[in-house]
Amino acid sequence: MLDVQWDPDTRKAFEVSIKLVVANQRGVLAKVAAEISSAGSNIQNVAVDPEDGGTYTGMHFTLQVSNRMHLAKIMRGLRRVPEVIRISRVQAG
Repeated sequence: MLDVQWDPDTRKAFEVSIKLVVANQRGVLAKVAAEISSAGSNIQNVAVDPEDGGTYTGMHFTLQVSNRMHLAKIMRGLRRVPEVIRISRVQAG
């Protein structure tokens, strides 16, 4: 028998993909990125749907989060950005 113990201070980051529908306005990408950063997350990847002259646009982010509570904190912060219309998590598939 060998006694083992898990390190309670594990800081492994997990990648999560989310999609936002936002009002197509100047500076919205900067506001969203600032909110993600202030929640303590790193953006691994970002893609913006091509503009077609519409009033809404889609943004796809791959973020690093520590756990589901961290992701929930990020999403709560993003909901406070006035230009954000909808947020959804994209399951890996």
